[in-house]
Amino acid sequence: MEMEKNHKMKQILIDRGMSVEECKALCTSPIVPLESKVFFRSIYELTFRPFEVQHILIENYNSKTGEITAQTTKVKYNPRTKTKTMQPRSMILSPKTNEMMKAHISQRKKGFIFLSEINPKKPKSLRYFEKQITKYAKLISIQKKKQITEKGRTYGLVTLMALREAGERHHDQEGGDPSISAKASGHTMTVKNKFYKKGSFEEAQRSFQKNHPAFKEDWD
Repeated sequence: MEMEKNHKMKQILIDRGMSVEECKALCTSPIVPLESKVFFRSIYELTFRPFEVQHILIENYNSKTGEITAQTTKVKYNPRTKTKTMQPRSMILSPKTNEMMKAHISQRKKGFIFLSEINPKKPKSLRYFEKQITKYAKLISIQKKKQITEKGRTYGLVTLMALREAGERHHDQEGGDPSISAKASGHTMTVKNKFYKKGSFEEAQRSFQKNHPAFKEDWD
């Protein structure tokens, strides 16, 4: 039973499929507060994991170029050598999102970009942003649900991870190289080693600027 449930959940992750129109509505709606809008747009454009965006530091953000480096990346453990490896990834925001990011940070010079109001030494919780995306997806009528249990339990398909997956998929659908978006998204080392020999993210940045809808259409 548990295995069947896990299988259904995995299938939801595959089938959630946010469209470009839905992502644009969420990322440009005037009813979405600036902080949440910047968080959503960062996930969609950078294709970083939500917890990576959550932990972005001002010190790792170049306000002139819009380049952001994710330091909190997925760690791969090697049981043979008993070592952990991770590779920081640098991607770039669209010009409009970069302007929003600068407005959100205001005069702050260091610390978490998405700062907790309760504890200034910590980032704002992912639970907060999960509630935000659920709230505004409903308000702008793009939230979709899918039943996954016989008892009728449903899950919303517009989520932070769905936004990240959509950013990568839309880049590919617009003509971008899937192997480049895989690198940008920080997939497993096996996938990275299969497609890449270089450690530079310049190619990924150029490809997203050329093929990602938010960059091509210069979303407001």
